[in-house]
Amino acid sequence: RVAIALLPSLAAGWLPGVLAQFHARHPGVELDIADMLSEPCIERVATGRADFALAAIRADTPELQAEPFCQDGFHLVCRADHPLATRPLARGASLLRALADWPFIHLARHSSVRQYLEAAFHPQAMRTLMEVEQLATVMGMVRAGLGISVAPSFTLFHFQHPDLATRPLALPGLMRQIYLVRRRDRSLSVAAQALYQLAMQQPPKGD
Repeated sequence: RVAIALLPSLAAGWLPGVLAQFHARHPGVELDIADMLSEPCIERVATGRADFALAAIRADTPELQAEPFCQDGFHLVCRADHPLATRPLARGASLLRALADWPFIHLARHSSVRQYLEAAFHPQAMRTLMEVEQLATVMGMVRAGLGISVAPSFTLFHFQHPDLATRPLALPGLMRQIYLVRRRDRSLSVAAQALYQLAMQQPPKGD
C-alpha cells in the first residue's frame, strides 16, 4: 500500500499518467490518494497517514524534509472576447495596474494560489468580486463574464473552453514552487520508494 497527499491540480492533471505506469508495473499495490490543499497534505505526512506529499509549502522541520519537485507558472484567465485576451500585456508594475482595473474571481484566501497572487500584487490592491473554493467554479464565473482570474499552469485544463482565453503572466515572484515532503525518521517502503522514484523522474512541466 502506498499513500500520498498532493494538491488537487496535480492529482487531476499530472498524477493519473504517473499512476497508470506505476499500476502497470506494480498491480498488487493498493493506492491511497488524498487530493487536498498544502497544509492538510503536510499534516498527513507528519501524522504518518501519507508516505510523502507534494505541496506548495517548504516543510523543513526536525521531523520533515522538503526537496524541490517542480515549479508552476501563472496565467491570466478571461473570456475570449475580453480586452485583455488580445491586448499586449505589460510587465511588472504596469501589468499589475492593468489587471487591477478588472473585477477578480478569486480562490479562497487559504489556498496557496491566492497567497502567491496577493504577495505578487502587494501593495497593489485587487478588485475582488467574489471568492470561491473550486477552480471549476472560477471557470464558470469567468466564462459568464463576471470577472477575470489568475490560475497556475497546472490547472489550465480546467479552462480549456472556446469561450475562454489564457495568457502567461510575467510578474516578479509569481512562480509557485512545489516540494516533495517526507518524514526524516523513517525510510519509504519498497512500494512507496518505487512511486517516489517514478514521480521524481517525470515531474510536471509548468510554464
